[in-house]
Amino acid sequence: MSHPTPPAPQFADAKSAKAQAKGEKAYRKANRPWYKKKRFILLAAIAAIILIVIATSGGGEETPSGGGSDSTSAQEPAIVVSAQEMIDVLEGNALNAKNTYEGKRVTVSGFVGNIDASGDYFALDPEPDAFILTGIQVQTSEEFLDQVSSFSEGQAVTVTGTITGVGEVMGYSLEAETIE
Repeated sequence: MSHPTPPAPQFADAKSAKAQAKGEKAYRKANRPWYKKKRFILLAAIAAIILIVIATSGGGEETPSGGGSDSTSAQEPAIVVSAQEMIDVLEGNALNAKNTYEGKRVTVSGFVGNIDASGDYFALDPEPDAFILTGIQVQTSEEFLDQVSSFSEGQAVTVTGTITGVGEVMGYSLEAETIE
């Protein structure tokens, strides 16, 4: 689908001839097929890159958990420790406590301290009726609401979960998986 170019008139000076040649070149470039234009090539390259990225990254999310429905079986075993041991490490060296426990699964034995009125968390103390500032705050989900509402202060419990935060002022934050 090419368009006929008008016949080139004869020009007396070189400047007019150059201008005419430039105009003809621009006319041919503007009337070339759509698939030969830079816009189309650039868009096609971007689309190809996106498709390659999607193809190489798609479906890989299920592999780390082994494809099973029980993700706790694929996790590393929990570190078994008492609340008193964790508090001692924290009070001795907060950085060491962070390096030792943050992001790790733990099974901690202790005693129920303060229980949040909304049931979002409770304190896990090293001994019954302990008054400590840097403790273990057990974050609970809705599945533990009935269980936690039946607790009483000073009751012995064992919690398995992941330490999500460590601080020298606030202590440990433990995301509960199981509470016994």
